[in-house]
Amino acid sequence: MKLPFKARTISMAVVIPSAIIVATLAVMEYRWSTRVSEATAVRLADSLQMSMMNWQKDFYRYFSEIGLALRIDPVEDEPGDVSKYVRRFAEWKAAAKYPKLVANVYLLKLDGAALKLNAQARGFEPTAWPAAFEPFRGDLRRELPAGESGFNETSAGWRFEPAIPALLHPVIAKAGAAGAGSVDWIAIELNPQVIGATVFADLSRTYFQGTDGLDYLVAVISNGVPGHVMYSSDAGFGEPEPKDADGTIDLFARARGDSGASPVQVFHIPADNKGPDPSAKISWFPFLRPTAAGEDWRLVVRHRRGGALGAFVMEMRRRDLAIGFGVLLVLAVNMAMLIVTSHRAQRLAQLQMDFVTAVSHELRTPLTVIISGADNICNGVVGTGQQMAQYGTVIGNQARQLFGLVERILLFAASRQGRLRYNLQPVAVHEVIDATLAGVAKLVEAGQVTVDCDIEEDLPEMVGDAGAVSQCLQNLITNALKYGNEGRWLGIRACVRASGSGGQDVEISIADRGAGIGEKDLPHIFEPFYRSASVRAAQIHGTGLGLALSKSIAEAMNGRLEVRSTAGLGSTFSLFVPCVERAVGRG
Repeated sequence: MKLPFKARTISMAVVIPSAIIVATLAVMEYRWSTRVSEATAVRLADSLQMSMMNWQKDFYRYFSEIGLALRIDPVEDEPGDVSKYVRRFAEWKAAAKYPKLVANVYLLKLDGAALKLNAQARGFEPTAWPAAFEPFRGDLRRELPAGESGFNETSAGWRFEPAIPALLHPVIAKAGAAGAGSVDWIAIELNPQVIGATVFADLSRTYFQGTDGLDYLVAVISNGVPGHVMYSSDAGFGEPEPKDADGTIDLFARARGDSGASPVQVFHIPADNKGPDPSAKISWFPFLRPTAAGEDWRLVVRHRRGGALGAFVMEMRRRDLAIGFGVLLVLAVNMAMLIVTSHRAQRLAQLQMDFVTAVSHELRTPLTVIISGADNICNGVVGTGQQMAQYGTVIGNQARQLFGLVERILLFAASRQGRLRYNLQPVAVHEVIDATLAGVAKLVEAGQVTVDCDIEEDLPEMVGDAGAVSQCLQNLITNALKYGNEGRWLGIRACVRASGSGGQDVEISIADRGAGIGEKDLPHIFEPFYRSASVRAAQIHGTGLGLALSKSIAEAMNGRLEVRSTAGLGSTFSLFVPCVERAVGRG
């Protein structure tokens, strides 16, 4: 049943803006989630980059403190005075956070002599040229040729050799001094075990510590020795170097490759003009000799929980999108349910109005006949006994018709309120059909309809209420006579059918050869108050309650009512009621 044009217009006016609002919210949700994810990624990247740079800066500071403590003043310090190194080293060791960071302190002379600091004796003692420095004797000569004199700022700074590891500083005699041109080196040999097990571990706890331990897996890898892991926060991490690291930094702060890429790499581009500038804030000592990039020490970090940060951010974005779109889906479903409910309410209201109109018409006809007959009798129009009998018959028939209409309405109301209760017991099929045909005999006779009965022999009894089954069948026969009168044929068939639950049902079919039911109307035929447009156009009397009431009666007896119809060829309504055998089996 179509809604009026005004109602459809109002519905479209609600549906279209609602769909636009939901679509707009979905687009905004997607863009918002993308921006939030990007902002989160940038924030995490900036934070991670800053932590790595501070990690590297503190590591550099520990080495710088050693150089600062053993600094050489080219103006005040005499190169040959070694006591100053003993005193300054003792001061550094007393104040240093990692006093065991220095393994040995040497004074190396290129003529082959070497002195080693004895901290307990508070002096230098002669020693053999250290084996760790032997491979670099030629580099020490190339760094400061023997003929050079005076102090040179470029060559007088500290040098770093990662292969040992060690810090080295040239000691150059002043011009004009005895032995000018001779070069000594103060060499500080560092302890790699302390660096890895203590310094790296403390720095990692300082900058990557969370509430439940380290938030990141941390490793320091020395590529000078293939696969060499100097430090790892977790066993196995860093060997081999992970490809999905969230951040890496070359501790020696050298640009990567010929492209000059930053020594700091993070999983996401940091925020423009907001994050730290790695090129301006990362520094390291010059190297003693040209060193391949593979000998750099590399700090590698990866997020511990949820995998790499890039994947974590994407997973968080997917989760936010899922939640957001889930909320929008619920909103869309609620809006759709509201619209559907509104349509149904409008349709029900229209059906109820049609019902009121139909009932009013159905009531008016018998009431008009009764009033007219009563007036004729009162006014003396009826003069003979035969006329009085005819009028009495007419008034009685119309009263019974009126009574039947009221009964159907009350029965329908009781079925809608769930108050239909029947006394279910074994019922003979033949008896019910005979009683039904007797109740509609006058209608059949008046319509001059041929009744064709095909009832199987030895039908089992069915479990139902005889009166209810008869009433249901009378409703179906009345409908068949009303809508199939042109065919002037009525078919009644009874047989046994297998049920879906494994038992048996008695099927009683009422068929006609009338106009049939259109395909569009067929799904709504059992709805209360429903009457097709063709029926209303043909002005066929009815309330739209008969089939709805019959279906309620069938279901109240654990049965069902089905329909098969083809437009122009008639309709067949089938009532299925459980057999006694099925009912016993179900019990």
